[in-house]
Amino acid sequence: MKKLAILLSLAFIMMNQSCNSTDEEIDLQGNNVFELQYINAGMSGEIIKKKDLDFNEFIEFSSDNRFVKRRVYPDSTSIVQGSYLLIQSEDSKYYEFEYEEDSYLIQNCGSSLKEHISILNNNEIFNGGYLPCDGPGFGYILVN
Repeated sequence: MKKLAILLSLAFIMMNQSCNSTDEEIDLQGNNVFELQYINAGMSGEIIKKKDLDFNEFIEFSSDNRFVKRRVYPDSTSIVQGSYLLIQSEDSKYYEFEYEEDSYLIQNCGSSLKEHISILNNNEIFNGGYLPCDGPGFGYILVN
């Protein structure tokens, strides 16, 4: 019976530690990697989960205000990069990306080399740049 009590106590402590770690503030201008988790298909409201996509996508932030976006397919990888600014106001926080060159990975309705990524919370960002023109939105989770 003592062994069971010790085992349950250890399990509780481990679960409590893992729950507490998600409440920590992330360094919004540090080295972070976000991974695509879902695509909001636009006006249809359909959510396409990562497991149902034929690619994966990552956005890596560097502390020198640079970013790299990678889209990884089974047989190839597309990479684009640029610089970012962290924009904060009373009601919102977002990243403004400026790409070095044009790419199909830039998610906006026009031909601009800029993109805006909303910061939803400490672990999630969302790119809704295509939503005004009935395109998809991309949801990412912090992985590192």
